[in-house]
Amino acid sequence: MGYRGFVNPTRSASPTRRMGRPIDRSSDALILSSALDLLAERDYERLTVDEVAARTGKAKTTLYRRWPTKEDLVLAAISAIGRPPEFDMLPETGSLRSDLLAVIDSPWLGGAPRRTSIFASLTSATRSSERIARAVRAEVTEPYVEIYRRLLSRAVHGQDAAHRASRIRMLAEVIPAMSTHRLGSGSEPPSRDFFVSVVDDVVLPALMSTTP
Repeated sequence: MGYRGFVNPTRSASPTRRMGRPIDRSSDALILSSALDLLAERDYERLTVDEVAARTGKAKTTLYRRWPTKEDLVLAAISAIGRPPEFDMLPETGSLRSDLLAVIDSPWLGGAPRRTSIFASLTSATRSSERIARAVRAEVTEPYVEIYRRLLSRAVHGQDAAHRASRIRMLAEVIPAMSTHRLGSGSEPPSRDFFVSVVDDVVLPALMSTTP
């Protein structure tokens, strides 16, 4: 009998597909934190996955197996930061103005300067990635709008609350909108003085105005 019809008994007729190594997620927090550090230092366009790998001491292949593109990595970093802590616990300083400024001065993401730098990079990323734009709206912009809406609503009582309800919905968007505009305009990033002016010269006067 020739070898043409021979079946090797040590080889399965239907070979089982080899399973790849399971993805190691133990370094995810370090990698995503390092990605945010780099976003605080440079624009999204200049960020590379290779640079994140070098900063964390991880092999590039490790990152690319986990996040195939830079967009995927940044989306994971956005998701990992979570909502602003004030979303779950509103400031209670004793005055609306101080409460609004407490949100602006929050230590979230390392404090206002680092947070502003990260948001500036993410703002530039939203121009080239609709996925990142949606993530920033869902994870950052909309939670901030809700925080300001609740603070403004809490400060208004009785008949004033009903009278100012529609105004509050609009004013809750003012600080995030003006911040986004400044970050995307190419001018100087918004400073604390900028936000104080928005609170003192726009939000509070408009909230307390008796003009219908």
